[in-house]
Amino acid sequence: MTSFVVAAIAMLIALAPAGLVLARGTLADALVGFELLTSVAVLIFALLAEGFKRPSLFEFPVILAVLLFGSGLVFVRALERWL
Repeated sequence: MTSFVVAAIAMLIALAPAGLVLARGTLADALVGFELLTSVAVLIFALLAEGFKRPSLFEFPVILAVLLFGSGLVFVRALERWL
């Protein structure tokens, strides 16, 4: 197990508080939790791609980062009335 895989496992712990805030927080707090959750997920996938020495898997975190940024904007747009 490489240090990249260990770091990815450690980053999984950071998903728990973000998920809790996303589920139970106010709308503004949920937005921050969503953005934290998405950025940590992208980092986890990049760390796993490097940890397993599979450079072809780096495409997934890059595409995911772009798509999750767009979904964050849609989330804000849909809830802007209540924020």
